[in-house]
Amino acid sequence: MFKWGSSFIAAVLAIAIAAMPASAQSKEPRVKVTVGAFAAPGTPWDKDWQTFRRNAEGRSNGDVAIKLLIRGETGGEPVTMSNIRRNRLQFGGFTIGGASAIVPELSVLLTPFFFKDRQELDYVMDEHLLDVFQPLFAEKNLVLMRWVDVGWLNFFGKTPILKPEDAQGYALRSQASEASQVLMKSLGGDMIQMPFPDLIPALQTGLVKGGDTNMVLYAITGLGKEAPHLTLTRHAYDTGVVVANYKWFSGLSETDQSLINNAFPTSAEARAGVRAMTQSLGGMVQADPDITIHQLSDADRQAWVEATAGNSERIIAAVGGQSQMIYDAMLRGRADYRARLAAGQFEATAAEGAN
Repeated sequence: MFKWGSSFIAAVLAIAIAAMPASAQSKEPRVKVTVGAFAAPGTPWDKDWQTFRRNAEGRSNGDVAIKLLIRGETGGEPVTMSNIRRNRLQFGGFTIGGASAIVPELSVLLTPFFFKDRQELDYVMDEHLLDVFQPLFAEKNLVLMRWVDVGWLNFFGKTPILKPEDAQGYALRSQASEASQVLMKSLGGDMIQMPFPDLIPALQTGLVKGGDTNMVLYAITGLGKEAPHLTLTRHAYDTGVVVANYKWFSGLSETDQSLINNAFPTSAEARAGVRAMTQSLGGMVQADPDITIHQLSDADRQAWVEATAGNSERIIAAVGGQSQMIYDAMLRGRADYRARLAAGQFEATAAEGAN
């Protein structure tokens, strides 16, 4: 019987492995990406991250590995974004409120009654503001990849808040952003700043009686049970950002940068999923007999616009930095859109529903 030497056997095995298809060979991923975010299972944001992982890993033939920590495992938004800046995480998604702790100028986007509708908002955000914000993120060692969607902010309360004077002296919860605080103060509300998880207990104890939020959070968190009056003010649009660590991303090859950037759904694709869900949840809220939705007449809406007319200047003063430059870019973008709309380059949009 022949006895094969260990070196001969090793050589044969090496030849056999080399002849195997690439898919059959185990290999170490060339690029590893850990994502930090908070996305509830089954929501459009969750689906977007699953799509990101599937696309990045599939299109790279295993050269890219994505680890999703998207259930809040990495902590709150400020902590998670800090970890991305330090390259402990490489990628993440955040709300304007969370991201404004790092890039305060984001608060200017929440200037009340600035955008007429979502089509105007989408155009200004994509065509005029992405490039303007990217250098501000770069200064913080972050790459602003794209915008993501949340929805219009509306007022809710234990009793109806139909007119600006209804908010005077009302215990209103404020978000952390300067824009939210300026808004509540301009309405004469008794402003109490608190994180969202504290809101339901505060409503139950009477510490606060109302505030503002988007339709998604109002519908799925039980807010409607504690504050059953929802007024569709649509005073600002809640959006968010997808970011990456700047130093890490810059160190990738152009091919890998393109692959990772394009693996996440486009802003248009992400918006479509969120808005479809928002429309569905809006219908559920409307059908709830314990919740009353209040639509604003044109006259009522104008009263809100007038009551908050000076907010842009107050927000700019509170934020400082490059906030005036951001607001000027918003004005240019809006004027550009409206000129194009008047010239027939866009179709006018229909009135938006309960979302």
